[in-house]
Amino acid sequence: MKVACIDLEGVLVPELWPLIAEATGIEALFITTREEPDYPALMSWRIHHLRKYGLRLTDVQNIIAEIEPFPEAGIFLQQLTEQIGYKVHIVSDCFYQLADPLLKTLGSPSAYCHSLESDEDGWITGCLWAERQGKVEHVWRLLQQNAEVLAVGDAFNDLAMLRLAHHGFLVRPSSATLAVSQDLTVVEHLAEIIEQLHYSNGFVESGSHRP
Repeated sequence: MKVACIDLEGVLVPELWPLIAEATGIEALFITTREEPDYPALMSWRIHHLRKYGLRLTDVQNIIAEIEPFPEAGIFLQQLTEQIGYKVHIVSDCFYQLADPLLKTLGSPSAYCHSLESDEDGWITGCLWAERQGKVEHVWRLLQQNAEVLAVGDAFNDLAMLRLAHHGFLVRPSSATLAVSQDLTVVEHLAEIIEQLHYSNGFVESGSHRP
């Protein structure tokens, strides 16, 4: 079994919250994990400000409906599955209610995300977190099933899964992420990953398969 664990935002689609901030003009929504590394606290901040400015879940979904995946994303997933034989798992800290339209555009690959809670009036009230200790646990479970795992990500919270997987690729990382990722293969375009899969006789394993 060959499984590709791929982050969503920053790899296949643009980062969503900066675009939501731009569309709404809400400066507080520009805050990311770079400024607030505690993700549950960050989401509480975002939910508070959405309510403060009168934005319901449907309002956010309408903004995201205008967002398109990166041009190379669809062909990358197609080549990964049809030519190389990987099953795709989107392993993301995004939320199903926000990611679903983008996932459909990408051919509805299997996705492992978090969920948003909302009330009968459509206000976002909280988060239901996926039952995993970070993305790395998803990779660890697959390794326990003797899967050959490819991992693709772009940010600091992807590094553990990239290192644990048999083959890890870091896509267009920030300078801060790159500074602590000298052991990983860095690519600018997804096509570079396909090229290596096609033409390399094998990968140098990037982790020791211990969580």
